[in-house]
Amino acid sequence: MMKKVCAVSKKEFEITDADLEFYEKMGVPVPTICPEERQRRRLAHRNERKLYRRKCDLCGEKIISIYPENSPFSVFCQKCWWSDLWDAKSFGRDFDFSKPFFEQFAALQKKVPQCSLCVLNSENSEFCNYVGNVRNCYLVFGPVYSEDCLYGSPYYSKNCVDNLLLRKCEWCYECVDCRKLYECFHCQDCHSSNKLVHCFDLKNCHDCIGCAGLRNKSYCIFNVSYSREDFEKMKKKLDLKNPNHHEKIRQELARLKLEVPHRFMQGFQNDREITGNYIFNSKNIDNSYFVDRCEDCSYCAQIVDLKNCFDNNFTEENEGCVEYLGAYQNKFLHFSKFCNQVSESFYADSCFHSSNLFGCVGMRHAEFCILNKKYSPEEFEKLRTKIVQKMRETGEWGEFFPIEISPFAYNETVAQEYFPLEKSEVLARGWRWREQKKTQSSRKSGEKKSSFLKEDLGGFKIPDSIFDVDEKICSEILACKTCGKNYKIQKSELKFYKKMSLPIPQKCPDCRHFSRMKLRNPRKLFSRKCESCDQKICTTFSPDRPEKVFCEQCFVDAVN
Repeated sequence: MMKKVCAVSKKEFEITDADLEFYEKMGVPVPTICPEERQRRRLAHRNERKLYRRKCDLCGEKIISIYPENSPFSVFCQKCWWSDLWDAKSFGRDFDFSKPFFEQFAALQKKVPQCSLCVLNSENSEFCNYVGNVRNCYLVFGPVYSEDCLYGSPYYSKNCVDNLLLRKCEWCYECVDCRKLYECFHCQDCHSSNKLVHCFDLKNCHDCIGCAGLRNKSYCIFNVSYSREDFEKMKKKLDLKNPNHHEKIRQELARLKLEVPHRFMQGFQNDREITGNYIFNSKNIDNSYFVDRCEDCSYCAQIVDLKNCFDNNFTEENEGCVEYLGAYQNKFLHFSKFCNQVSESFYADSCFHSSNLFGCVGMRHAEFCILNKKYSPEEFEKLRTKIVQKMRETGEWGEFFPIEISPFAYNETVAQEYFPLEKSEVLARGWRWREQKKTQSSRKSGEKKSSFLKEDLGGFKIPDSIFDVDEKICSEILACKTCGKNYKIQKSELKFYKKMSLPIPQKCPDCRHFSRMKLRNPRKLFSRKCESCDQKICTTFSPDRPEKVFCEQCFVDAVN
């Protein structure tokens, strides 16, 4: 085992013998910064949620983009970017050994056209980003194979609204980190259940309200079991159609969550050593989060079907990748981002169906290229070796793209969600900050108001009952009660609320998203003891948290 001091945080971190063996096998140097700072650096290159209106720099059409109008990058709409109207190799250049590598890469990055959004094989989903094979979706970020979903990250799901990382769910609303749910509202860490409302950590349950830590139960309210008839009577008294009544249920659920045992980590069907949280059907996983069907991976988050990968985020079906962010189906791709079916490459950005690249941007069906310039295999290998040696001398070799050359301001990126900083802190580190426009709800003089909206000091009051709302609200501009930002109700969204008897949300999509984010434990491991047997456990619950945290065996004994 090796101990090092992080070059960024100045805190000591460990590199295990297994880590050292992996880095040697991959032919990459040992990291100079800790896993947390490595993840921050990667996430600072991913703008998921900040969308802007601008024009395509090729066809001139008005588009939605993650790059604002005044961005220093050339930005093409998706149709133009994927067309044969331009060739990334035309931007190829010689490597200049008098300049640092990242300086040259940043210059190339500003010349090669950027795609307005990361949307693949999708239909009627123009306001989405980092999605693939989605249909009729609006403001969803990250998911694949979903349909008729709005606001959130629903994977393999249908008809879901305002959710955070769902998998295989239908007709769900305001659910966080759930799987295989049907008609569930305001749930967290629930699995294989139907018709739950305000529930936490339920498995194989149905028709429950305000419950926590149950298994194979039905017709329960606040963990008390009822007959079906009595349950329906109690449910009617709770009047779930009234948003004011939901707060009382939330408060009672919060009390229950402190009484029931909590499993030290969420996951199942894992083999061998596992540390992290939300790990499923995997083996030999270390310090990783939201992992499905992976093997021999460390320091990763939100990954599916990976083998022998370290420091990967938001990716699927990779093998032997180090420090990689976004997209999928890559093999032995290191220190790269947003590539698909790229192999044996280093420092690639937005490249597809290629191999043997080094420092390339936007390449498709290419091989043996450096800074987008084509070489023979022999020339490529010789030049790459010289560049790596130069990067060793400058301290760049083995480092992911610096935050300083990210196309986005820090507060535009996912890094701000997981590693939030104040503007002064961001600027002090030499990173960019972008001021976001905050518009307040307003009307032009003489503009007619809808009959169901009442003017108040805070803007316009939304009726408590969804049945007092008609389609006119979809033409209204509403004001978030938390931040004052404008937002609108989509017609498909209103249809969902009507069908599910849910009230119109009074917060904007961003505030709703951040409220869901606050429900999660941090992606950080702590050492504490099982509340039942005193066995040492590694968990995302810090020792000062009030929850009763059990080891695996004690938890199973308690809930069964």
